Amino acid sequence: MKRIESHIISFLIAFVIFAWGCATTGHTEKAAEGPEQAIIKELNISDGRVEIKADRPFVYTAYKPADPFRIVVEIPEATPGKFRDTIRSTSRGITEILPSQIESPKPIARFEILLDTPVSFEQSYHNNTLTLLLKEESTSSHHPEVRPAIYQATENQGSPEDSRSSSVTEEKAGAKADMKKEEKEEMPPQEKVIVPSTPLDTRPIPKASEIRDMRIERINGLVKLIITGNGSMSPSIFTLKNRIVVDVPDVTFNARVPSDIISPIKNIRVGKHRDKTRIVLDMKELREFDAVSIKDSILLTLGTPDVMAMKPETPPKVEAIKKEPEVKALEAKEPEALVEGRYTGKKISLDFQDADIVPIFRLLADISGYNIVVDPNVKGKLTMKLINVPWDQTLDIILKTFNLGKTVEGNIIRIAPLAVFAKEAEEKAKAKEAEAKAEPLETRIFPISYADVSVVEKSIKDSKILSSRGSISVDKRTSSMVVKDVPSVFPQVENLLATLDKPTPQVLIEARIVEINTNDERDLGIQWGLGYKAPNTLSQIGGFSGLGKGTFTGNNFVVDLPASISGRGSGITFGIISPDRTLGLDLQISALETVGKGKVISNPKILTVDNGKAKILQGKSIPVRKLTTEGTISTEFKDINIELNVQPHITPDRSIGMSIEIKKEELDPTVPSIEGVPGTDKKEANTNVIIRDGETIVIAGMYKVNADDSKTGVPGLMRLPILGWLFKQEKEKVTTSELLIFITPRIVEQPARTTSEAK
Repeated sequence: MKRIESHIISFLIAFVIFAWGCATTGHTEKAAEGPEQAIIKELNISDGRVEIKADRPFVYTAYKPADPFRIVVEIPEATPGKFRDTIRSTSRGITEILPSQIESPKPIARFEILLDTPVSFEQSYHNNTLTLLLKEESTSSHHPEVRPAIYQATENQGSPEDSRSSSVTEEKAGAKADMKKEEKEEMPPQEKVIVPSTPLDTRPIPKASEIRDMRIERINGLVKLIITGNGSMSPSIFTLKNRIVVDVPDVTFNARVPSDIISPIKNIRVGKHRDKTRIVLDMKELREFDAVSIKDSILLTLGTPDVMAMKPETPPKVEAIKKEPEVKALEAKEPEALVEGRYTGKKISLDFQDADIVPIFRLLADISGYNIVVDPNVKGKLTMKLINVPWDQTLDIILKTFNLGKTVEGNIIRIAPLAVFAKEAEEKAKAKEAEAKAEPLETRIFPISYADVSVVEKSIKDSKILSSRGSISVDKRTSSMVVKDVPSVFPQVENLLATLDKPTPQVLIEARIVEINTNDERDLGIQWGLGYKAPNTLSQIGGFSGLGKGTFTGNNFVVDLPASISGRGSGITFGIISPDRTLGLDLQISALETVGKGKVISNPKILTVDNGKAKILQGKSIPVRKLTTEGTISTEFKDINIELNVQPHITPDRSIGMSIEIKKEELDPTVPSIEGVPGTDKKEANTNVIIRDGETIVIAGMYKVNADDSKTGVPGLMRLPILGWLFKQEKEKVTTSELLIFITPRIVEQPARTTSEAK
């Protein structure tokens, strides 16, 4: 039992020790997770000076991005504290500071310092305070270079120069006491690594004349390109699409291009220019990068650990340019096409105050990819603020403001005053004229195949293509044109003749004329008679003796209104008579209907040239007797016909416009003649139309209807209901005439003769 209890006690003691050890280890690991974040406590701004102060030591990155009017300061493992909003500045050289916080992949306090004009800067670090001093650039280099650089905080000798400043502090009371307290406290191991106890060697080294080594390394998941020279180097670094370009001035390249390429780098190219060595990194995808120039080396760090922790791909073939007296320049950024009146360039934002315009043109050259050449006479200062404006529109605004002009030749833009361009154009014209005067004259004969030589001569003279010494003459008999001038003029004459001396296209006009006449006539009549003789023969009733007689009784009709006096048609006779023949009745009904239809079709065709008039006429000429002024009778002929006049015009889209005039005249017997001249019925139409080649247009509307409805009968009795049919005759007549004209034009091309045929 005691043995069991001793085992239990031993187990409990071991468990407590194990648990305590685990807790201690966990606490230690938690404490070793990393240093606490530095907090920015003060941000002081004065003329040409910015101070950034934190509550503990820190490392920083200070560089100028592609925008020459900005300086960027990034402090990793830090927070901007209460400085979150834009800080406006009234101090010289600085317009505002934009603080921001980057959380991923690691916390970074970022400050963007916006400048009045492009300047360089110097930095110093002392007592947890970073000081940036702005320096005016030398007049020999107006163009702001892009030189990112990363600096590690070091303790410099002496404190920053005191100056009047506008400061923003989180805590003014007790700030000096806190600083002294921090100096006395012992730094944790992590902070000792960040701020070395011994200052770095800041002694200047001579400028490099050559690059001796280049290598690529992967350190902690980051890809680093290390360029080493025989002295200090001041690189200019910028991006072009998916490329990072490193320009190192005044050095030669005497190193080997690395053959083992690590992603995201795809290729490395090196080229020697007259005043610099250019190193181009072709990237699979352009990523953020940091650059630092330390002593005799340039360190370019690509991407972040998370992004760069990828498996390297098979390196491509590396192009190393050998050191030669002349080396081809590396590929430059493709410039955007400039279209007059349209702005399609990349949008930019610029803020200048009393800035020289020449550096602005150089800035636009970097943005656009164009090479810009500025005339020495271009001068001036500009104040403007543009937000999200295309760069080409910005360029035009500046040119208009200073009365400047530009010319674009390939990827080169030349900028000069308008007076310079005007003078150059005048001198060029004088030089061209002098050159033309020095050329010997030649004579050439040009045959004219289709056009009128007089018209061609006038066109060439009006075009002003001949020189002041040139002359032209024509020969209508041979249809030729003689030109005497300098040889450079003849190609222009040939080009003009190729347009003017062409066969005129022709138009075939096909017309179909259709005349339709219809006649519908209906006649309905009645005849009846009644005869009575008294037995004593003293009285008698019957029809009028002047009327016709009935076929049955032989007596005259009382109502004699037959359908046709000619006896044609259809009729029914009915009669009755008494046995003693003293009473008789004759009844006769007649009817006649006439239907007639006539159609006349003609299909004339005519061919005419473009813009030429065509006439189609069809009809008769009838003799007409006419009384002259002398009292004699003469005979003349009058045209009774259908006339069609058409003038076609071929439009550029191969349609045909036509001016159409139609006339139709015929004899009209209903119109009485005067002095032997018969009356006529005339129809006329004028129109302008445009139709496609081969389509048909219909011209109608010449439609005439004559209707004649007559009733003849006994007055009064003919109007009686029903019984009125016994005392009347009805006659209806309808005559119609219609004229339809179908016109179909077709373009007929005539093949042009060859030069040998023309000669």
